Amino acid sequence: MIISVSSGKGGTGKTTIAASIAVSISNSVYIDCDVEEPNGHILFKPEFDTEIPTEILLPIIDFRKCSFCNKCIEVCEYNALINLGTEIILFDELCHGCGACMDNY
Repeated sequence: MIISVSSGKGGTGKTTIAASIAVSISNSVYIDCDVEEPNGHILFKPEFDTEIPTEILLPIIDFRKCSFCNKCIEVCEYNALINLGTEIILFDELCHGCGACMDNY
């Protein structure tokens, strides 16, 4: 049997419910696939023996080609880009590396 707990909204108790189900069923496997806040480890306190580094591919703006048209800013779901008129600033910590800003360029 596979039980999946999901919701598009944060703070609804998904982790609490999923963890409670996992401890209630013997030999269950808990997998936390939340890309923004995987917090299952707070409840289970697992021991990690391997660490795999990851990267987010951040956009690099080529100002020789940029016309400041704002298309990249309009498609950014995370508000990681801002147009200052003479430059486009990327807020690395807001960028999710989705590539939407680069799709049509």
